[in-house]
Amino acid sequence: MRRLKLPPHTALPAIAASLAVAMVTAGPAWANPPNPPTTSPSPAAGDCTATVVAAFEKQRTGRGYRMVTRQQSDRGEIVNTVDYLAPDRMHNVVVAPGEPHPLETIAIGRWAWANQGGGWQELQPQFAQSVTSHVATTLRQPIAPSEPFSCAGPVTRGERSFEAYRTEPRLVAPNKPEGTENPKLVRTILVDPATGLPAFNIVGGVTPSAPTVAEVAYSYPADLAIEAPDAVPANRNR
Repeated sequence: MRRLKLPPHTALPAIAASLAVAMVTAGPAWANPPNPPTTSPSPAAGDCTATVVAAFEKQRTGRGYRMVTRQQSDRGEIVNTVDYLAPDRMHNVVVAPGEPHPLETIAIGRWAWANQGGGWQELQPQFAQSVTSHVATTLRQPIAPSEPFSCAGPVTRGERSFEAYRTEPRLVAPNKPEGTENPKLVRTILVDPATGLPAFNIVGGVTPSAPTVAEVAYSYPADLAIEAPDAVPANRNR
């Protein structure tokens, strides 16, 4: 993952947005989100990578979407919500343990604003560019999975049914010394068969009883809207 040198009030939202999207192509970055699927995918033959790519391409070329990532830290759960509206609007809210207020970032075009609870402030050009470049590279670009997906059949989550697609198990750390804890994980993408859109992106252990270690939930609110806030202007010369 590319690292950015941003001030604290912009770094966490920007990086969190990047991590949420990177869940599709990279390894897990956090642990123990709630509500795993109530049934496990049944084995099904066939390479379905193209189906997974098509689902995320439909998401990318649609009007917009919301993704919620839950991350466990030493101090508790971090909840990161990213709203995206094509072609270039993003609202990121991070609720973190120990923080008295949510950390918020809005990006529209080449402008960006941040709010740590004391009111919105427009970001100076160099910081705004870092945020908006994350929008361009993590939310607007086509997904390119780093490993193939196989068809895993239907699953049930709550009262909803999905089509599941899974990667082959792989070690968390391939070069880790023998005798140390190094579980194998699989990635499962759940697609809503009614819409053809991604619903969940889950990383967990190989067996049905293994805990989920990472999850992104996607939704598509019809009333999704992102507007520029009333903010203190940045000192800038554009």
